[in-house]
Amino acid sequence: MHDDSLPFGLRSHVLRERLVITFWGELDIYATERLTGSLAELTLTCRHDVVLDLSDVTFLDCGGLSLLCQALAATRRRELRLTVVLEDPFHRKVLRLAGVADSFDVAVRLSDALAVPPGDPHGHRPPTPSHA
Repeated sequence: MHDDSLPFGLRSHVLRERLVITFWGELDIYATERLTGSLAELTLTCRHDVVLDLSDVTFLDCGGLSLLCQALAATRRRELRLTVVLEDPFHRKVLRLAGVADSFDVAVRLSDALAVPPGDPHGHRPPTPSHA
């Protein structure tokens, strides 16, 4: 889904045996209302580990965090690995301040997230910057 009339969106594709869901724009409560169904469909039907790429996200608040938590719950139920790509230090800080940072495997770049072998829920975590 990529509707240029909205200030946010998501698109997905399979890359290196993972479902990569790329979000873009402002992930706020309005985005959450519009994207929850699409995200649920993707995470509830996927057979691959999931990477949520937030590299193109310009704003993240509690609404956006709820999307991440929904995806985490769905992947855990299916015993899949979920990695979140957060390039922006402010976005990592939002997770930390909300008290959910330790719930997620966080990578700074998509290439870092893809470096972990697929299908290994107990494998090495992607490198997380110390300044996060």
